[in-house]
Amino acid sequence: MYQLNHILVCLDLTEMDDSLIRYAGFLANKIKPESITFLHVMRPFDIPKEILEAFPELDEPIPEIIREELKEKIDEQFSADVDLKINTKVEEGYPTETIVKYTQQNHITLTLVGKKMGYKGSGGIIRKILGIIPSSVLLVSETVHEKIENVLVRMDFSKISEMALQMALRIKELTGANVACHHVHKLPLSYFPQTQSEDDEKLQRYVAKISNKEFQKFVKRYKHENDEIPFSYSLDTENEEAQILYRKALMTGSDMIVIGSIIKSDLNDIIVDSTSEKLAESEKNIPVFIVNDRKQSMGFLKSLFN
Repeated sequence: MYQLNHILVCLDLTEMDDSLIRYAGFLANKIKPESITFLHVMRPFDIPKEILEAFPELDEPIPEIIREELKEKIDEQFSADVDLKINTKVEEGYPTETIVKYTQQNHITLTLVGKKMGYKGSGGIIRKILGIIPSSVLLVSETVHEKIENVLVRMDFSKISEMALQMALRIKELTGANVACHHVHKLPLSYFPQTQSEDDEKLQRYVAKISNKEFQKFVKRYKHENDEIPFSYSLDTENEEAQILYRKALMTGSDMIVIGSIIKSDLNDIIVDSTSEKLAESEKNIPVFIVNDRKQSMGFLKSLFN
């Protein structure tokens, strides 16, 4: 699951496509995948007969016209010095279902999606696919810098954190980036009486002791070297883990945040890890790499689409 050999890039015919195509080229040079597929999903519609008569050039199928235009743009902007297979696809359907099914049927290991800061777009598709897509997802904004030198991993000492760390170490292997882990210790102070400064210091010592102890247990459980991965922690008193992680990434000059996404389901809903969702918000311009548990996601897909 830590292979990044088949990449899907989701395009929507907006200015965002330029940034995604360029970043895909940068990424290809770094991780050297076997293939990259550029996919645009157009909603199904019928063109009235009167319009076809007025514009005879539309006799050519609309998806093929769009595919040719996209291919021309990709040829101009995609710059990769590695040998790989490049596909350009235009599919008719509904974006969420089509993207998810494409990743499932074509063994996609990483899906690259844009999150728009200044460009128009609600980000609704991102939120919908995060919980069910079987591949990992990399979210980049139009202001993304084309470098991967420092990677920050969200650490909560769970199995999904180990999956995120393994992916980050794979990225390190491919790019030479530095990898560090950060734990956000959640302790809502609203349930405690107002504290004095000496109590605050005691609380900080408590968080330090617990966090370092848990990290040492994590390192031992998953057989990492003690000094292999820098570790830091912070206290979350307001249930704002995503914002704390983002600030930490900014402070440490991180070019990417890697997080394992936990998904839960009941009969009616699929619930995505809230920190993943909040890091996907448009105002956060550092790329976010969301590692999904492929086995779990494939189980959901079988129940949804089969």
